Amino acid sequence: MQKDAAPWMAAPFIRLVLPFIGGIGVGESWLPHSKQLSTAATLVLFSGCCILHLLIKKQVQAINLLFGCCLHFFLLSLGWTSFLLADIRHFPNWIGHDPDQKVVLVAEAEALPSLGIKSARFTMLVKSVITKQGKSQYERGRFLLYLHRDKASLIRPGALYLLPADRLKKLIPSRNPGSFDFALYNQKKNIFHQFYIDSSQLVEFPPAYENRYRKWLTSAQKTALEAMDASIPGPHNQLAKALLIGYREEVDRTLLDTYSKTGVVHVIAVSGMHLGLIFLILQRILVFPESRYPFTKWIKFLLVVAFTWFFAAVAGSAGSIIRAASMFSFILFAKLLRKPVGTIQSISLTAFILLLIDPNWLWDAGFLLSFAALLSIVLYQKGWSKLLHFQHPLLKSTWELSAVTMAAQILTIPLCILLFHQLPVYFLPANLIAVPLSSLALIATLAIWITEALGLPLPLLGKFTGKLIEWMNLGIEQISLLPGALVRDLNWTNHQVLLAYLLLIVLTVWIKTRKQGLLLLSLLLLTGFQTVSLLQKLKQEKQELLLIHHLPGKSILTIITGTTAHFYLNRYSPTGHRTLDDTRRYLGIRSSQYSTVSFLTFRNKSFFLPRNNNEMANYIQLNPDYLLLSRQISSIEDLLNNPSSNTILLIDGSVPESRAAQWHSALSRAGYRVHSTWQEGAFCQSLSTIPPNPIPEK
Repeated sequence: MQKDAAPWMAAPFIRLVLPFIGGIGVGESWLPHSKQLSTAATLVLFSGCCILHLLIKKQVQAINLLFGCCLHFFLLSLGWTSFLLADIRHFPNWIGHDPDQKVVLVAEAEALPSLGIKSARFTMLVKSVITKQGKSQYERGRFLLYLHRDKASLIRPGALYLLPADRLKKLIPSRNPGSFDFALYNQKKNIFHQFYIDSSQLVEFPPAYENRYRKWLTSAQKTALEAMDASIPGPHNQLAKALLIGYREEVDRTLLDTYSKTGVVHVIAVSGMHLGLIFLILQRILVFPESRYPFTKWIKFLLVVAFTWFFAAVAGSAGSIIRAASMFSFILFAKLLRKPVGTIQSISLTAFILLLIDPNWLWDAGFLLSFAALLSIVLYQKGWSKLLHFQHPLLKSTWELSAVTMAAQILTIPLCILLFHQLPVYFLPANLIAVPLSSLALIATLAIWITEALGLPLPLLGKFTGKLIEWMNLGIEQISLLPGALVRDLNWTNHQVLLAYLLLIVLTVWIKTRKQGLLLLSLLLLTGFQTVSLLQKLKQEKQELLLIHHLPGKSILTIITGTTAHFYLNRYSPTGHRTLDDTRRYLGIRSSQYSTVSFLTFRNKSFFLPRNNNEMANYIQLNPDYLLLSRQISSIEDLLNNPSSNTILLIDGSVPESRAAQWHSALSRAGYRVHSTWQEGAFCQSLSTIPPNPIPEK
């Protein structure tokens, strides 16, 4: 029977998805980025698999092992090829090629904007370009468009706009150690450019050229948002929008941090839990005479799947909700064909198909956490449930929810530490409050959305929903105030996360089989985990780095010796910054020291930090090894008049971007070695130095 079979037999897609995922990973990190080479390797291995399969059919038993190896290498190569084909930069019609030949971009907004303090950010999809020769040609690409927040309503998703191509700029990774890199994050979504524009430069195409599907989808989103504003009192209507369709642009940032710190941010980021609830509601309310009229099963299937994917699209098509919609569709279709699919098989099949469509999902946090949580629930929820038995319905339901919550944490904890470097302690009581209340609020917001769209407002339901959200916020805020609610500054490496998952796998198998050898293996893995941690700390004790962060509008030079950071400040240095905190965590910094000196000399190297043009003119005569150009410098004429091939010039983020670009170009032509953080990201170089006499931190 299937339930007694080994997991890799009951769910054979596991054997396909693992090497495929491995191919995506090694394709990004280690294998050459050559479509021709990867495609050739894939075709050769596929041909080998076909030949070996024919030999097996002729009962050549000795070929079985060779066929298995060839198949796994084929899947690995397929992952490598899929990764390269998903990178739009490898296509000849990408907008990043020959930027000087383009005059006008024709693009449309993909969705509603992300709202910042002063600006609105749209994700734009390029449809075509107009070249200098006056020709219109099809090109592909996406970019971020920034517009003043007050003018955000001028751009409508689905409408086409003409935009000047010369305003398109590359997204440059900041490369600040340990910090979230916005540019690298967008590159995983095939977005490599950004665009700043004034509303006067917008030229809209006539309505006849609009994308009707995108316009209709945006209209559905706006209808949902307007329904929440009309029925639910503020400020709770803002969280209701996040609950219903994941629109968090208006939610208070402090409240979002509170939900994140308590481990319940998933209830206000549309996820599989939300879609699962909607799926169950649809299954209950769509009642057809299936026994009498079997064809109605197909009608129900089409209605459920259509609404499921409609809701997923309205909610923004995040990784977690796409995973849930795909799984529900597969399970329902298999049930309709009377060929039920096991949960593990469904999970692996969904992962394989989605990654085959877009391998970049592999680096999406929502996608990874969604699969990890679901797989964790499937593997561990029954074990937790069997620990305690209650007869009372309320206690029984509470324990079942607790079992699901604790099970979901097992496989998500290593990912949370890797991605967010923190771990909520009181996730269990927080989820016991948030999950029931958010589920009721979600059902209520769905009813409000539908009734408002039909012109049948329900003000009492809106007030009740506002109360549910108020009670949920109050409970979560109180839990976040408990002592030790959050473990911060956890810094696991990729190797530690891999060892942690291997340890969990071995312990899980040991619990089911009780084989003593697995206990020894788990001890070895735990030892390996601690060894990696120890080696990391030893490396940090010996590190000696020169670091200049890329902080727009800010200037700070840092020399790190062991676990001590020496900050050299000027008038544009930040008093505190999250990026500096991330660096402290990432590099294991335990103490900080500060100084305001304008020059450093140690061993055979000199660092000059001029505070004005006069100081810079004097320092140039000394032929320093490194010279920092910050916003305190207004002109580089002295450098151009006295070029030195030995001095490395460092331009930091305090210098305005346009000026930094001009300086970089001029100084490079003069023969200097120049590093601008605007163009190359943070400057980080290993040193063997100890800075002189820093001022201790107070």
